[in-house]
Amino acid sequence: MKRLLLITTVALLVMASLALAAEKTKGLVLPKDWQSYKHIGSLIITDKNHPLFGIHHFYMNKKGLPAFAKGEPYPDGTIIVDAVYEIVENAGILNEGKRAFFPVMKKNAKMKDTGGWEWAAFGPDGKSLGKDPKKDCLSCHDSAKDSDYVLSKPLK
Repeated sequence: MKRLLLITTVALLVMASLALAAEKTKGLVLPKDWQSYKHIGSLIITDKNHPLFGIHHFYMNKKGLPAFAKGEPYPDGTIIVDAVYEIVENAGILNEGKRAFFPVMKKNAKMKDTGGWEWAAFGPDGKSLGKDPKKDCLSCHDSAKDSDYVLSKPLK
């Protein structure tokens, strides 16, 4: 009986550690609470051929706000979510349509190949769009290397 209890305990510990390891390597996800982040800016890309066509609203978690305000490098854990909406045009007026996708960047100094950031993009359902962080994200953000790869700036 003791042997069965020991085997069961070891099996449960192995399963728990595997579950924790899987959770840690799951990768970047769309934060469930992104709508509680602070809005830091918006832009519109009207070129229908541009891969980021749409109305963009950028949100940052509290972790990065002091650095954003001061123009300093961002601390690990800073998250920026870009909520992108389709453009609906009516008589020269541009309005938001349906949610199109969510680019997300999270500061992680261990990510040396991508400027110290994790990058991902998600569909309106929150599922990964499988974008290549170097090709699809860093290639544009590289122009903002001097501001820690963040394109948004505080209004003055």
